[in-house]
Amino acid sequence: MLKKILSIHSSWKRHLASAGVISLSMLFFLGNSSCSGGSQATDNTLQAGEALTAESNDEPADSACAYFYFLWGKSAEEEQKYEEAMEAYEKALVCDPQAVYVDQKLAVLLFNMGKKEQAIVQLEKMIADDPANIQNRLLLGNIYSSMGQKDQARTVYESILKIVPDDPQSLLMLGALYASERDYQQAQKMLERLVTVDDKSYAGYSYLAKLYRELNYYDKAMEAYDKALALNWSPMLAYEAADLYEYRQKYDEAAAIYKRLLEDDEANTKVRGRLARLYIVQGKIDEALAELQEMKNYTADTGVVDLAIGRVLLDEKRYPEAIALFEKMLEQNENKDVARSMLALTYYESGDTDKAKKMLQEVPVTSKDYEESVLMLAQILLGEKDNQRAATLLRSVIASEDTRRPSFYFLLASLLREEGDPDAGREVFDQAVQTFPENPRVFFEYGLYFDRLGKPDEAVAKMEQVLAMTPEDSYALNYVGYTWADRGVNLEKALEYIKRAVDLKPDDGFVRDSLGWVYFKMAMYGEAVKELEAAAGMQPDDPTIQEHLADAYQKDGQLQKAVAAYGKAVSLYTDDLKKAHALAELKALQDSDKKD
Repeated sequence: MLKKILSIHSSWKRHLASAGVISLSMLFFLGNSSCSGGSQATDNTLQAGEALTAESNDEPADSACAYFYFLWGKSAEEEQKYEEAMEAYEKALVCDPQAVYVDQKLAVLLFNMGKKEQAIVQLEKMIADDPANIQNRLLLGNIYSSMGQKDQARTVYESILKIVPDDPQSLLMLGALYASERDYQQAQKMLERLVTVDDKSYAGYSYLAKLYRELNYYDKAMEAYDKALALNWSPMLAYEAADLYEYRQKYDEAAAIYKRLLEDDEANTKVRGRLARLYIVQGKIDEALAELQEMKNYTADTGVVDLAIGRVLLDEKRYPEAIALFEKMLEQNENKDVARSMLALTYYESGDTDKAKKMLQEVPVTSKDYEESVLMLAQILLGEKDNQRAATLLRSVIASEDTRRPSFYFLLASLLREEGDPDAGREVFDQAVQTFPENPRVFFEYGLYFDRLGKPDEAVAKMEQVLAMTPEDSYALNYVGYTWADRGVNLEKALEYIKRAVDLKPDDGFVRDSLGWVYFKMAMYGEAVKELEAAAGMQPDDPTIQEHLADAYQKDGQLQKAVAAYGKAVSLYTDDLKKAHALAELKALQDSDKKD
């Protein structure tokens, strides 16, 4: 009987590990058959066979009865008859109050039923009865964590470490918990302690890899990824590692991972695509083309792959091969329109503009590439200095409801402005507003048109119309806010607008520059320096950002840094007037420094 009960207990642990109801980390420790602690958790309780036949304070335990109701409850739970299962487990405990394995099963069941508070009460009673049972505490900590009660969860895990200072599961859970709260220093401390205690901890190294990457400790992250993958090859983690290797330009290492993934799953077109892209970055064009050709064996949409191959050939100026491929695609109905556009582009880049124009004129209005084909045809005509034909083309396509697109109006207005007739361009934009009165992009482009005409008030008015339609348009917010800041007006409102833009586009260096500039205009120079340094980090080659940063450094008293930033702005400017202005600021600062 004891052997049979132990077998049932083992299957119960596997059942818990497959339930997936609490958390990934919880499953990790539930699936581990060894656990440190004073009582060695459930296994030691059960392995002392006497525990299943021990007497309670009142009457003898009936292990056979408990076993019967346990099986009944387990079967009912698998059929999702939770109330019946709970009743059976409770009866099992009546038969044998010392059956710890039933107590734990009941606690998990209560949690799965949504009776989380009852599950907590159950576990707290079990912990009070057996304070050294680590697994009960881990289960309680995971329940608290899954409920979002992080302080209570942390208290439970820390209580375990007081009993067993290097308990791997508690270190893992605490590390994950601190990371979720963005307390990266404590998370790093716990996870590094974990892998010191257990250098075979796949979860420890995988968590550390993600943490190191978040902290920009790239070398440590790559080392942790390597150790985790050596312990347990996981395709998902391998993707992450390869992505980091690519980011750090360690292309051979990334390619090795992709190749290993393809060994396991040769039909994985996503991996083949990434490997092909990696080869292109490395300049290994033949290898990239070979991967793309191989990909065609594993996808029904071979036309998309052919397009990718054609684009590679075009980028490499292998025009005859690209033309042959696109012409072959024209014989097929699938992707025919985009193939025609690509063929036209290939003809144009190879210098055969007549064929290019002929192909573009054949793109039907029903094609999703129709708009691009018209714009390309107009650009070819403009490149040939045939502005009149370009204007005629654009006027003809906006004349019909079926063929007009907002972008055609934008290009025509720009053409008229460049030819010295800005009023005619405004008339075109007015037509676009009448035709597309609910399209915010039309108003946005109209605002930019006014900006190019040097009419900031009209430009801001159009941008505010954009915001009336789409209040969270980050670029309209940025434009209005920056314009106000640059003119020194509405600074509080400008700051509000630009902060909203930064929230929407936190990694956009130009938006971040606007935030720094409005702080500068508000004489908040410390804040200005902080934001402009961030902007310069995102856009290191933009001269205007460098000049703004130099201005902020100068006002903040960081004169040497100001000199360096002005110098960089001068080296980056191509506009002679702007270059001269930055150079004058630089010389004035240097002369002042010499006098001091």
